[in-house]
Amino acid sequence: MDITITEEGNQLIAAFDGRLDTVAAQKISETIEPLMQNADKTLILDCEKMPFISSSGLRIFIKIRKETVAKGGKMYLRKVNNDVKQVFKMTKLDEVFEIID
Repeated sequence: MDITITEEGNQLIAAFDGRLDTVAAQKISETIEPLMQNADKTLILDCEKMPFISSSGLRIFIKIRKETVAKGGKMYLRKVNNDVKQVFKMTKLDEVFEIID
């Protein structure tokens, strides 16, 4: 799992590349720190190259969202494939996260 974070104006875009499984979720905790520090901005989590997300990956997304809500920012998921969308639907997290295309 690789994450590339870029800044565009008042937005931070995090592009996830690879499977966000338990092992990857443990390894990326430091990588997502810029998102946590800038949670007062608009965060876009680009999932175009993320074919899979586990429950550990969902916890990472929830952690980022909680920080965003606490700091008054906004968070969006974009380019989420059907398999990953299905995980969000099964866990009812599609009602919590705003998914854009």
